[in-house]
Amino acid sequence: MKKQSHFELTFDEEKHQYFLGKKRIPGVSEILQKVGLSKDLTGIDPFYAERGKAVHLAIQYFLEHRLDETSLDPVIVPYFEGFKKYYVEHPMGLTQCEVRGHFGEEFCGTIDCITEHEIIDWKCSKSHDRVAELQGEAYKLIERGDRTNRSFKPFKVVQFSGDGGYKIFDYGDKITVWPSVLEIYRWKVR
Repeated sequence: MKKQSHFELTFDEEKHQYFLGKKRIPGVSEILQKVGLSKDLTGIDPFYAERGKAVHLAIQYFLEHRLDETSLDPVIVPYFEGFKKYYVEHPMGLTQCEVRGHFGEEFCGTIDCITEHEIIDWKCSKSHDRVAELQGEAYKLIERGDRTNRSFKPFKVVQFSGDGGYKIFDYGDKITVWPSVLEIYRWKVR
């Protein structure tokens, strides 16, 4: 197990790059793209990314008890309503939102939500991409850090739809494929 670095983790929002001190560390999404497992998002209308960011921010502010729901753009309201349904039907307890972390100097990521018992990734899309399972495996390692005596928290994706609903994709607490993805990434970049 790699020990966590003592350097501060920073994130360049514009370039979507992580750094430990001055050393650039690949992000989970970057690794998945480099090995050819993520969808190519070039040419996709930036509206969808901005909508997703707005929904994430609304959820974060809601969970931090600082959201003014009257300020929400009507475009994101159905997705946020889906989140509120989920929240009522699946009490979450204590949460941390938008948690940036790293696994040694191997990779970094931003986890949407960590509760006492699970790791959650919020999605606003019409179709589910199973690559999220691999993303979750990486997030389990980041969340656990170097506490090797603790088991992994389960990971799930909660996907919100434009009609105010949601679907849950539960990927459990195992890590099976991410080590292979990381090996392929290392092979491709050496």
